[in-house]
Amino acid sequence: MQNNKTATGKLWRIEKSAPESIFDVLDQYPKVIAQLLYNRGIKTKKEAEQFFNPDYDKDLLDPFLIYDLKKATERIIKAAENKERIVIYHDYDADGVCGSVILASTLKELGVSFKTYTPDRQKEGYGLNKSAILDLVKNGVDLLITVDCGITNAQEVDILNDNNVDVIIVDHHIQSDVLPKAFAVVNPKQKACGYEFKDLCAAAVVFKLCSALLHSDFGKKRGIKNGFEKWLLDLVATATIADMMPLLGENRTLVKYGLLVVKKTKRPGLKKLILESEKFKNGVDSTFLAFQVAPKINATSRMTHASVSYELLSTESEKKAEELFLLVKKANDDRRKFVEEATKEAIFWIEKDAERKGKLDDVIVIGDDKWTPGIVGLVASKITEKYARPSFVYGRVGNVFKGSCRGVDGFDIVNAMSECAKKDKSIFKAFGGHKGAGGFSIYEKKIDDFKKLIIEVSEPKLRSLKLEPTLKIEAKVLPEDINWETLDFLLKFEPFGQKNPKPLLFSEGLEISDIKIVGNGSKHLKLKLKAKTQDRKLKFFDAVGFGLGDFYEKIKKGDKMDIVFEMDANEWQGRKELQLNIRDLRLTYNDIN
Repeated sequence: MQNNKTATGKLWRIEKSAPESIFDVLDQYPKVIAQLLYNRGIKTKKEAEQFFNPDYDKDLLDPFLIYDLKKATERIIKAAENKERIVIYHDYDADGVCGSVILASTLKELGVSFKTYTPDRQKEGYGLNKSAILDLVKNGVDLLITVDCGITNAQEVDILNDNNVDVIIVDHHIQSDVLPKAFAVVNPKQKACGYEFKDLCAAAVVFKLCSALLHSDFGKKRGIKNGFEKWLLDLVATATIADMMPLLGENRTLVKYGLLVVKKTKRPGLKKLILESEKFKNGVDSTFLAFQVAPKINATSRMTHASVSYELLSTESEKKAEELFLLVKKANDDRRKFVEEATKEAIFWIEKDAERKGKLDDVIVIGDDKWTPGIVGLVASKITEKYARPSFVYGRVGNVFKGSCRGVDGFDIVNAMSECAKKDKSIFKAFGGHKGAGGFSIYEKKIDDFKKLIIEVSEPKLRSLKLEPTLKIEAKVLPEDINWETLDFLLKFEPFGQKNPKPLLFSEGLEISDIKIVGNGSKHLKLKLKAKTQDRKLKFFDAVGFGLGDFYEKIKKGDKMDIVFEMDANEWQGRKELQLNIRDLRLTYNDIN
């Protein structure tokens, strides 16, 4: 049941305390920090050292451990030496675009001729498009390299094979039952691959391939500029964050070093994206890339054509970058407008349906003919965030409904679609994705069947889950834990992202010693809090609750409350003070679920 006594109305759920043995092993860290490390699967001193101090030379795995990567490298070198016609066929999202630019930059540096093909999201859809590859065959291609697609395109690869075109698939999506008969499949997630780290984005897999090319005898003979490989990391970091990959393990190393390169990037287009975006107080960090840069790269495929983003990131001309950026900015502004309108409309119909039924469905399936496939994924994300339920949102392209879906923790959305396909083999035209997100195409006549089937296969799996908006709290802290030492350790958890969020902490029984509302429209709470430590000392804390101004009338000086917060430092007029950024609060103390 939703806890309506909290300011946001969300459930509070705290991670289970780590075993005492973990605190013994990680005894060089404060107990709260050891708990946060444990939450991220870090259980040894060595793992903690690698987490806090990623080392580019020591922590990255050997590229040749990826199945078929050696074979792919040799085939590209052979194509280069024989002056074969190479085409890079990439996906239209930020991961595919960045990965394609990384590969193109490397081939160009090696003096290898190639062409790129960017599919139209609206007309051609995800993956290898039959019409497109037949055109490529007609115009002449000997080697086709996919980036961020291809792993589910067995039929299309067969067509290319029949036309004497070798295919190298570079992907990171889950393979379907039938693996394409490509010349090489470079994908850590394929069943045959023993590569230890499975969560690389496609651009990072491309980076591994490029690293192998650059360090090959072929690459060494080309007189590559010193440090060229590391200059590719700006787009590896951007793609990893944009594709919401876990920022743990190898990804953490790639992103940490990639952020250093982003700040010094030589790419005029990426510079423009950074300089023309809103400034974050922490500068160009993972949050900045996630909310300011990645959405703009993705916007072109949603509203116009992804080739604009590809050209922006690959151009070496400052003037061209300026022209392309204006197109990207317009696409992003249009994207915001359309998503806002579609989301409002979706919420209206969802709640009207819930009112009619007397309850909200455990799985939300909604669509509209006028919603374009380019925006439905963003609408699905907002619907799932609001209702804490898996959502399937679709728009129309001809006689086909194309959609995107988003899942919740503990529910594999692609597996659910697979079960639908097993029950009715004609239900999908196509589908795929990750555990938490995916895409699908359904013929118009099958959409009602799909709605019934997805609810049928999903409801048994969802019964054990609490489908309510939830704040996931990482650790309970005592007043004495809220100090500069703890904050210094928390800052070392950056870069933040998937599987490594900025830690949400919980503290109880803090007394309000001062309170006011601030900001335009009195939207924010500004508080002074006090609490006693275990040795009875009194501590005072500055706190701010952004967007929690409505709670002002419900609290007063002297009230005690429990808070969920992020610990931060506030700098103002040369002074630096510890600040608690309150994400939620409640007046009465209850057990946390």
